[in-house]
Amino acid sequence: MRRSTNRFIVLAFTCVAAAGIAVAPAAAQDMGNNGNVSLASGVDIVNQYFFRGIVQETGGFIAQPFLDGSISFGAASITAGTWSSLHSSQPEGCCFDGAPMSFYETDFYAGIGGAAGPVGLDVTYTAYMSPRGSWGTVKELALGFSVDNVAAPYATIAFELSGNAAGDSGGTYFELGIEPSAPLDDAPVSLSFPITIGMSPSNYYNPGGVNYAFGFFSAGASIGIPLAVPEGYGEWGLALGVNALVFGDGLKLINGDDSGTKIIALFGLSLGY
Repeated sequence: MRRSTNRFIVLAFTCVAAAGIAVAPAAAQDMGNNGNVSLASGVDIVNQYFFRGIVQETGGFIAQPFLDGSISFGAASITAGTWSSLHSSQPEGCCFDGAPMSFYETDFYAGIGGAAGPVGLDVTYTAYMSPRGSWGTVKELALGFSVDNVAAPYATIAFELSGNAAGDSGGTYFELGIEPSAPLDDAPVSLSFPITIGMSPSNYYNPGGVNYAFGFFSAGASIGIPLAVPEGYGEWGLALGVNALVFGDGLKLINGDDSGTKIIALFGLSLGY
């Protein structure tokens, strides 16, 4: 399962934002939308995939393409998109007959958001699905809160409506984080330092029927590098990042791994209009 919508996320860690992809004023005018319609697409390559600290894949080639679109109405916006995780690893004794084995996950999400000054609020519905049948569909409603300042703090609370990620159906997940960023002197790149805590208020991390309130802590660094492309072709960018995940006792049991820390590396290419 995927990141927790942090741009929503969440992976526990999102480096695409570090690439600085946004609507380019010149390109937006060329497209005739005055900047009120934006599109973003790209792909991330990661060495391991953990969803909110829950292990999904630790070997083989992992590519995670996405497509996202939004329409703004003043301070409000509507967003919809899809995100997938494609794996070269082919498990035995799994999945639907004839299903594309590389399609581990495909998610669809839609939401609305608004801002009052630097404060942002959003509501997002997500359906987490596995086309090859690695798990049943999980449906979730998440509420997000963020502040647009140098520390970029945010909070997300997500309610499982059906299915479950790693516990009883109807679990609740809570995430707090910051992602301070800064440009590098005399260089057209930016650095960001995401820090996240994932928690289980109710039945999200509950192996053996016991709820473990603390799920994981993560901290990392990423760099966003804009690419020079002709005006009118949108904004292209590269993202490079590394992130350390530290697991609580509940996630150690869920993942079947006593090691307390995992290192996630990411390379991303993205395009925004």
